[in-house]
Amino acid sequence: MTYALIILILVVLAVCIIILAKRLFNKDVRAQRALNKYVRRNFSTEEIGKFYERYIGHLYETEGHDVVYHGALNGYADLGRDLIVKCVDETLIVQTKCWSKNKLIQEKHIFQLFGTMTHFKLTSEKTGCPTKAVFYTTAKYSNIAKDAARVLGVELRTEELNRSYPMIKCSVSTFGEKFYYLPFDSDYDKIKIDLNRNEYFVKTVKEAVGKGFRRA
Repeated sequence: MTYALIILILVVLAVCIIILAKRLFNKDVRAQRALNKYVRRNFSTEEIGKFYERYIGHLYETEGHDVVYHGALNGYADLGRDLIVKCVDETLIVQTKCWSKNKLIQEKHIFQLFGTMTHFKLTSEKTGCPTKAVFYTTAKYSNIAKDAARVLGVELRTEELNRSYPMIKCSVSTFGEKFYYLPFDSDYDKIKIDLNRNEYFVKTVKEAVGKGFRRA
């Protein structure tokens, strides 16, 4: 009788483990489907702007820099600072514009970025590191904008938007818990990826799960 009871308990445990595993798997499958749908959908002007900010921020984070997604976190109260990038020897105030290629970035946009960069320098705690303004766009710069940037020391960059970049954030909490975050999660823009802590950007949920991360 005791032997039969042990067998029954083991069978019940096995069934419970299988059910739990299936639920976890299905959760990850649903997450991947939601991400696929998110990437393919038509974005509003505001949404595509945020998407571009995140892409540019991702480029800096994969180089090992500390990135604050100031625009995504503060919306219209961002003071024209989409990204604040803290490098080893300088701080970058970054403005991004994901526009069609037939549009032009005008000098007023350069003046605005230079102004908010100057305001940041005057109101932030002194760190001894220089502060620099960097402008990213998918469009073109007018000749006057280029001249203004040259005089003011604003760096101009052109970067196409890559809608298939690795946007899943795999983060390790202070307690050692490993979670992955999708771009429509509420805490997504607060999460910073530190490559030195075995944190990652990955393309698929399968990759995240394979590295030991679970849905936040």
